[in-house]
Amino acid sequence: SQKAALDAALAQSLTKIGDERSKADGVAVGKTVAERMLAWRAKDNFDAKAEDKPGTGAGVWQRTPPGLAPGALPHLGGVTPFMLKSVDQFAAKGRPALTSAEFARDLDEIKRLGGRHSTERTAEQTAVAVFWAGNEIPQLNAVARAVSQAKQLSMHDNARLYALVHAAAADALIVSFRVKYQENAWRPITAIRAGYGGVAPDPNWESLLITPPHPEYPCAHCITAGAVAQVLRDLFGSDELKFSYVYPPGLGMMRSYTSLAQIEKEMEDARAFSGIHFRSTSEHSTTLGRRVGAFAVANHLRPAAAPRASR
Repeated sequence: SQKAALDAALAQSLTKIGDERSKADGVAVGKTVAERMLAWRAKDNFDAKAEDKPGTGAGVWQRTPPGLAPGALPHLGGVTPFMLKSVDQFAAKGRPALTSAEFARDLDEIKRLGGRHSTERTAEQTAVAVFWAGNEIPQLNAVARAVSQAKQLSMHDNARLYALVHAAAADALIVSFRVKYQENAWRPITAIRAGYGGVAPDPNWESLLITPPHPEYPCAHCITAGAVAQVLRDLFGSDELKFSYVYPPGLGMMRSYTSLAQIEKEMEDARAFSGIHFRSTSEHSTTLGRRVGAFAVANHLRPAAAPRASR
């Protein structure tokens, strides 16, 4: 559906290149790479059929209001990873027992701070929730771009950087949805409305953001942020980062950061303040994402050894 827009963007980009031989050679190489990528991924199971499995018991995922939509992307956890040896290579820690103090803490926090009509959530907390509400990939791309510009990377180094960032992010999302539909964990809105764990039922409670239509554990945003942040840490040997970003571009608010860990922590906060993820889920997801990112850098797209000088 976006073919016309993509073709136009490509044509506009190519008009900036004056060397016709260089342009033609570049296009030929690009098409060859694309054809090989498509052939490599032709049987990656992305087109496999799968269904959600909503339940009714305590702790089990149910379709959530207002739309009660079927679970999204139930097939994604069966897709062949790009870099991991298998989608089950790294195990999630596992959500806290429903009878644990940790779950009680998480439930209390999200009921107080994550509701649409919360009287305890601050304006700053609301801003954090709204800032990270959309697709996290464009914002994490902006983080990578800020690092690239600060390091003044070459075109070749940028190609490696973005390949690692996006392949690790893709694998993190595949892992996330694998675990989601294995755990089949209920969302906060279901637990709060049911009145679980000594919390009084609140049948009218609504999350600040509309709850996404898929199981709660793990958090896709947090696992992706953890993977991308770890790729950047391992590539450049530092957690420090000076970065500011306006979202949505041109219309939204600006937020500023001094480290990758700060971005990860704010993503975790955002999901709790949004009312859609328990705190423990987000923390476990960041850790799992970091493991995916570290594996990607350690095992793929390694720098080529410099050629030995001839004598």
